[in-house]
Amino acid sequence: MALLSLLLFTLYLISLTTAQTNLPSVPPGVFSASARIEIATTVPLLWTAVANFSAYPEWNPFVRSAIVTNALAIPLPAPQQWPTENARLFFRVQIPPLPLPVNASTPDNPAHTQTSFENITHVQPTLGRVAWKLLSPDLALEAERWTAVSVAASGNALYESREVYRGALAGVLEGLYGAGLQAGFEAQAEALRGLLEK
Repeated sequence: MALLSLLLFTLYLISLTTAQTNLPSVPPGVFSASARIEIATTVPLLWTAVANFSAYPEWNPFVRSAIVTNALAIPLPAPQQWPTENARLFFRVQIPPLPLPVNASTPDNPAHTQTSFENITHVQPTLGRVAWKLLSPDLALEAERWTAVSVAASGNALYESREVYRGALAGVLEGLYGAGLQAGFEAQAEALRGLLEK
């Protein structure tokens, strides 16, 4: 009986460690894509890499371009290419992602290039979180991506990112791009680790 109690307590402790997250709770969707990775760096350096949109082409195999714009889709000046609530984001992505490593000179695969226009919904640097939402009628397709950075139980920085897809077209999107989106999230996480653990 004591051995069983010890085993159950150990499993409980493991579940607490693996359940640690800095992502907020969100309603479920039709499907989601996500990534979670520990990186041997500091939380401030990880936050800077996540929030520095203009540097994405240098390292990101999934999001090849992220441009902060105003509501009219006019790019903001270079010093403003950081997350700001209610600014817009124009993304050019590769689904599936390009093979690692990449840099700004790595050409896109035109057959795998997609674009999206998003609204930055939350910027919470003190919590280590940022989010953006697809600008689309929610009944057709709703997608909001949350990214969070925090300190893992090991003392390393923890990167987490999740996008939940809802709406009438979410099932179609999952069929066409679900596996590629998941691969993109994972590739971005691995690329962040490669960038910050040099």
